[in-house]
Amino acid sequence: MVLIPNVVVVLGIVVVALAGLMLSSTTLTALPASVAQLWLVLNLVPVTGGAVELGVLPILPAIGLIAMIARRVHGAVKDRVSIADLAVLAACTLLVPVVLTLAAAAMMWDAGRVFAVGPPPLGDAVLRTLVVHLVGLVLGMGARLWRALLRRYGLPGWLVDAAGNAWRFLTWLAGAALLVLLVLLIAGWGRQGDLLAPYDGVDAVAALVAVSLLYLPNALIATSGVLLGSEFNFGEASVSLFSIHLVPLPPLPLLGVIPGTASEWAVVLLAVPAVLAAVLAYRGRPTGAQALAGGVLAAVIVFVACYLTRGVIGYYGPSGPMLWLTPALAFVWVAGAGLAVAVVGRIAELRSAAPEAEPEEQEAGEVPDGTEAAETSGQDEGTDEETDDDFDAPGDAEDPEDTENPEEAAAEDTHEDSGADAEPEAESVPAEDAPDAGPEADPVEEPVEAAAEDITEDGNEETAEDSPGEGGEEPGEAGNPDPRG
Repeated sequence: MVLIPNVVVVLGIVVVALAGLMLSSTTLTALPASVAQLWLVLNLVPVTGGAVELGVLPILPAIGLIAMIARRVHGAVKDRVSIADLAVLAACTLLVPVVLTLAAAAMMWDAGRVFAVGPPPLGDAVLRTLVVHLVGLVLGMGARLWRALLRRYGLPGWLVDAAGNAWRFLTWLAGAALLVLLVLLIAGWGRQGDLLAPYDGVDAVAALVAVSLLYLPNALIATSGVLLGSEFNFGEASVSLFSIHLVPLPPLPLLGVIPGTASEWAVVLLAVPAVLAAVLAYRGRPTGAQALAGGVLAAVIVFVACYLTRGVIGYYGPSGPMLWLTPALAFVWVAGAGLAVAVVGRIAELRSAAPEAEPEEQEAGEVPDGTEAAETSGQDEGTDEETDDDFDAPGDAEDPEDTENPEEAAAEDTHEDSGADAEPEAESVPAEDAPDAGPEADPVEEPVEAAAEDITEDGNEETAEDSPGEGGEEPGEAGNPDPRG
């Protein structure tokens, strides 16, 4: 299942490399180096040519590769999967691309003796390849399988919901970033004309637009970081909501949307992540632990995105979103909004519980008065039977020989005379002797545990928590039998 995407990708790379060499009238000796370099570019591994390193690569082709991997993984686990199957699946998904990356690095090293290319940093190449394919594996497993795995290892299932909330927040933030880019494009349309003026041919303009579209997801990630309050660097140039410092940039239409200075009202855009996080927190009503977990997961996702879109751009130097500040701000927005909603909800619960507790305290206060009056009345009458009954052990019975009540004696005589009429009452089960329906007699607890254990070992199907209990009864319907038969 997981080898098919790699085979398809390699074959596609060979076709593209052959087409490029034929269109550029280049010797086929460069085919191995071209294939290796395209594989590295697809996995966002920095490439080197002519002593110039390009570490910020377009992430759009990598997104297509991740989607292909996720689809194949989901097809393998959607019906039924065991832990052993999942381990083999993960190993193949991660190890096969690493082997291909190592082979590509060796091919680049060998081609460096003939062409102006060089091998990538080996550690960074392996790590980026692992991250790209790990993202595809995680997304392909799906929420259902992740819930089953969390149950199996004793972790709370709401972690999946927290991850979903974090993903929705970042998706909405990317949508807001796209809207900001469109507004900047319209406002700075004159700069686009100045950038494209030196290029006379339509082919050159189309190539620049195509490169800009390939880097559009990179721009969305960088703009999202700026909306969070972080900073985007392009070498010595820096862009944030507070200030903009530019240097001569490459003539790409995508870079032409960056304004020369930051407006005074740009700080207002900090309300965008605040509103998005608040809306999601209000809809989800998370607890404190869920809010913190959502913030951590959002920070992890942002860190992976920043790592894959940051690197060295030739002589400009390190470029991309700030690697540590951007995830930290994502954690602050998501966790802060969730904690605020959790605190407000807790305060509202305490306030609503306070008025209900006052009448209960008053009623509880009236009981001692009545009890005291009853006890006083009992002392005046010279009897303390109610007080003695309050301290009797449960199930204690009064000795029949000590009973001098004539009504009870009459009841006994009537019972002896009635014969068969009294026999059903003798066989009836008193309420005190009825079967206990407490936690020890719950017929649902053990089947639920067993079902969860079977599902997590054999596959990723739903647990039996929502299924009826034994005998077709719904959980909780196995109540006490009628004491009167």
